[in-house]
Amino acid sequence: MTSTRQPFADEESLARFRDAISSACAPVHIRPAEGTAFSGSLRSVRADGLIIAQLRTSPTAVTRAGRLLSSGDPEFIKLAWQRHGSSHLEQDGRRCVVPAGHLVAYETTRPYRLHSDDPAWEAVIVAVPRDRLGPHARPISERTALPVPAGSGAGRALTLLVEELTRCSEAEPAALHLADALTSMMLAVYAGLSPAAGVERVTLADRIRAHALANLGDPGLCVESIATCLNVSVRQVHKACAQEGFTAAAWIRRQRLERVRRDLLDPALAGRSTAAIAARWGLVDVTHLARQFRAVFGDSPAELRRAGVELDDGRLVTVRSRCS
Repeated sequence: MTSTRQPFADEESLARFRDAISSACAPVHIRPAEGTAFSGSLRSVRADGLIIAQLRTSPTAVTRAGRLLSSGDPEFIKLAWQRHGSSHLEQDGRRCVVPAGHLVAYETTRPYRLHSDDPAWEAVIVAVPRDRLGPHARPISERTALPVPAGSGAGRALTLLVEELTRCSEAEPAALHLADALTSMMLAVYAGLSPAAGVERVTLADRIRAHALANLGDPGLCVESIATCLNVSVRQVHKACAQEGFTAAAWIRRQRLERVRRDLLDPALAGRSTAAIAARWGLVDVTHLARQFRAVFGDSPAELRRAGVELDDGRLVTVRSRCS
């Protein structure tokens, strides 16, 4: 986990604020309200692939559109928890007001504008890699710019997890588990909500990802086995995945590597060999595991375990991880 806190209180700081937001997830344009001087603060936490950013700003607009959109940028689904003041969000042809105490979702792959005229504006943004949500990303994607109350039920539980995670920089093992719980709670918030009208609920690509996630531990999991279980052709599997911008084999490999990495960082599994952990997730041939790990995460499994959690200026940080 990494944790940073930065204040921004002058015109020059606006560029640094924009760069900090952009480098965390994807490039954005930030513009203060006309006639106002910019001020703000950012506290960001990274835990197991998730980014949690606590923002306070003067009246400001954050926009991602036009040339800022790139197919090479990481794909995140963001969930904003409005703590104080209110926001206005525009995405997918919808415009909404987000009152304090509400959640709202938006995506980095499509244009959006988030702005506020409230001088007491404060929000916490949770950014989750889209591929981490698998088939469950669709129900959230269908409800962008539609506020959800966070005062009770799953919404309230989610905000409590967010608060705990932002205070958790001194407990790396706890942070990993809290990040898992936060992702699950995010899915729970949207599980009972209806999608936007006219959108197909489940695609073949959704079924492919769901089947793969349920069978990652099976070393025989492959395109052919997926096609057989779903009663479709191998060609249909390839076509369905291509239409959503991924290949089944690469997606399965990445999901397995993510889970192996998580287990390698878990102190409770320190006595388990890398080979045993890899086999748990269907990777029985570990010959190329080190090379694959280094390509995705920047470190081999052995290096990851040796580095563990390092102390940096009094903060606990994990070894680096590249976005994909």
